[in-house]
Amino acid sequence: MELGQKKTDECCFGPKGRVDVGGLIKRINDTMEKRANSELQSHDVTFFQFKMLLTLRFLKDGTATLKELEHYFGVAQSTAAGVAVRLERKQLIESYPDPNDRRVKCVRITEAGRTLCENHRAAMDQGERDMLRSLSPEEQEQLKSLLLRVYRALCDAPAGGEIPLKG
Repeated sequence: MELGQKKTDECCFGPKGRVDVGGLIKRINDTMEKRANSELQSHDVTFFQFKMLLTLRFLKDGTATLKELEHYFGVAQSTAAGVAVRLERKQLIESYPDPNDRRVKCVRITEAGRTLCENHRAAMDQGERDMLRSLSPEEQEQLKSLLLRVYRALCDAPAGGEIPLKG
């Protein structure tokens, strides 16, 4: 295969035909992100912005600090702040200072943000079903379990769950 050719079965092989697992996971993520960005393009929202909205949407009061979002998504403070500014300009979130510490910036999802999440969540769920459709339900659960174990090992997360956000 020549560089630049796209052959599904040959795209992620390393030396001596070994599967490059990290490369394969990245390609899957990139493909899913490209599809999601295409779906969200008409609303001028990126997949990462949508993930931030969904995170806020499912918190008890729809609120988090920028520091919590930065930690949860594993991004720099400037990235979390920039995404928040863009979402606020689109009136999908609102920001305000923490009443207990005015140096801390909080963000809250707006009704428009909730509506966007509700309107596009089904399409995102369908994308995941499409990705997993070649696997049996048992294989899907096994894949999820194995990926979660790998993730926890990489980031040394506690055995019980994800990086916590309040709510």
